[in-house]
Amino acid sequence: MARLDGKICLVAGGTGTVGEEIVKGFLEAGATVVVPSRSQQKLDGLRGFLAEAGVTERLSLLEGRLDDPADAERLRDEVLRRHGTLHAVVASLGGTWEAQLPLVEVPMETFRSYQDSNLNAHLITARTFLPVLAQRTGTSYTLLGGVSAVRPIARYSPVGIHSAAQLMMARILMEEMKDAPVRINQVMFGVIHTRARAADTRPVNPAWVTAREVGEFVAYVASDEGRMLSRGILELGDRPPW
Repeated sequence: MARLDGKICLVAGGTGTVGEEIVKGFLEAGATVVVPSRSQQKLDGLRGFLAEAGVTERLSLLEGRLDDPADAERLRDEVLRRHGTLHAVVASLGGTWEAQLPLVEVPMETFRSYQDSNLNAHLITARTFLPVLAQRTGTSYTLLGGVSAVRPIARYSPVGIHSAAQLMMARILMEEMKDAPVRINQVMFGVIHTRARAADTRPVNPAWVTAREVGEFVAYVASDEGRMLSRGILELGDRPPW
């Protein structure tokens, strides 16, 4: 019996380079996995990636936005209509930053964009799905974030500033919902070796955690085997050498 057999799990950000391996890890662990995205093209790409791995069974794809409260509620209602319940949610949301500009030179529209993708989407997802999970025991909500939330990284401010806010949001959720039956955890990481990075010409540090390892670990956190993990800030792999 796989560790997530019979579980209905939603992976927000499941079409991303880390999210795709989380989806794969949950499917391999026996879960039915729901993946929402505002891009049908990305959903098609995820299905193709999983088809190559032979794990498209129990995959449920939904087109919609998690950065818009009304559409997030519509997605929640559709998940419950299709599957009747929800056992776990993973929020693998947000993007990285490549421009390498100092803080005082980053355009305000860039900060606003990262606030929407790296912070507000986390907030909307939590507000929409945590009350559902809190209605039953044995449920799990896992947020993913980077170590830039706790360690200043020069020329990485749009991610670092909103990662720090997202981490505090996670801590507040843990405190406010400490008596609820849902387990809330935050998984932190530095550089992750993804499919996209594998195609890069830059050197790869063998100490970096892989996206597949993240997927397997997060599936464990959401399972009954990981029931001792609650209100945890869990760090994976080495911190980036900056």
